[in-house]
Amino acid sequence: MIVKGFKNVFKRELRQMFSRPIYLFATILIMGFCYTFFLSLMQQGLPQKLPVAVVDLDNSTISKRTIRELNATPSTEIVLVTGSYLEARELMQSGDIFGFIVIPKNFYKDILTNKIPEVPLYYNNSYLIAGSLVYKDLLTLSVLGSAAYERAVIQKRGVDKENILPTIQPIVIDKHQMGNPWVNYSVFLVNGIIPGIFQLTIIMMTIFVIGFEIKNRTSKSWLKKSNYSLAVGLAGKLAPYTILFIIIGLSGNVLIFKTMNFPMNGSFILFSFGTILLVLAAQAVGIFIIGLLPVLRVAISIGAIFSILSVTYTGFTFPIEAMPPMAQGASLLFPVRHYYLFYVKEALLGAGPSVSIIHLCAIMSFLILPFVVYYRLKEAAIKMNYSIK
Repeated sequence: MIVKGFKNVFKRELRQMFSRPIYLFATILIMGFCYTFFLSLMQQGLPQKLPVAVVDLDNSTISKRTIRELNATPSTEIVLVTGSYLEARELMQSGDIFGFIVIPKNFYKDILTNKIPEVPLYYNNSYLIAGSLVYKDLLTLSVLGSAAYERAVIQKRGVDKENILPTIQPIVIDKHQMGNPWVNYSVFLVNGIIPGIFQLTIIMMTIFVIGFEIKNRTSKSWLKKSNYSLAVGLAGKLAPYTILFIIIGLSGNVLIFKTMNFPMNGSFILFSFGTILLVLAAQAVGIFIIGLLPVLRVAISIGAIFSILSVTYTGFTFPIEAMPPMAQGASLLFPVRHYYLFYVKEALLGAGPSVSIIHLCAIMSFLILPFVVYYRLKEAAIKMNYSIK
């Protein structure tokens, strides 16, 4: 009886899927666009050749050398060399450049006379990534440039080459960037944004296919196909989407880690299992929302708010540890947060199952949610006594 009811609901849902274009659009096309857009947008990993300007008030051989060295940095490209500070500031305010450096008057003379010239840096941090990269390149150039000039001055004083470097840099920092040594923005941005959009799509689709039955007063006939078993009815209704989303998620993993060669230092099979759990957890959240608020328009709104907040609480842009304690606790309410931590531990750090298992268990805990609203959703589906206006 259970198998027959499942088949009846499954076939009924397949007919609905192929009869309405919105089902195809809200599943395959949206995620296909997201993968294409974000992977092509950040194909280089880091923004390259961000436009900057130089205000050269010295016009000496040293200032021209500084300009050449700045133009050789990978993240910046000098689009203007001018003697007007106002012109450079107006370009930055209009968004044509992301920053500029001012080489002051008597720059070369001050170096030769052992004075300390000041080189002002201006950058637009309204664009967080662009501003940070421009600042990094400008600051690195100024530090390396001052060290080079200091080395030349010390060498002219007759100091041995072996003793120059300890004088300039007495302490050398040996740093090692773990997980993402290339500082590739797409490695953590793509694997934070795409799972967030993936979760949003699953939640919204789950709410829609269930809420649409209640809104159109067809939920009773839906349950009739399953012999009035909500568990069988939900399993049959959501099974086509579960299969479809699992295929999309696993295909995305192959695309990201096998085709695009994103770092995968752990088990690809275990990570794919985590993707399957994310699909089931997101569907469980969707069932919980529509069961708690069985009015389609309200549930869709709550689902959208929940999904957007989950991207914020992922932690790939602003660290959760820096949030207030109450806000930190709220991060546990979102499946994609645990999925992102699982991605960091398994894919980037290769910590192994013994460390990653806690995040998989956290994702699995969301599967309890449908049982909380089981009877409320069944009553709404049978009685159909909720407002549809």
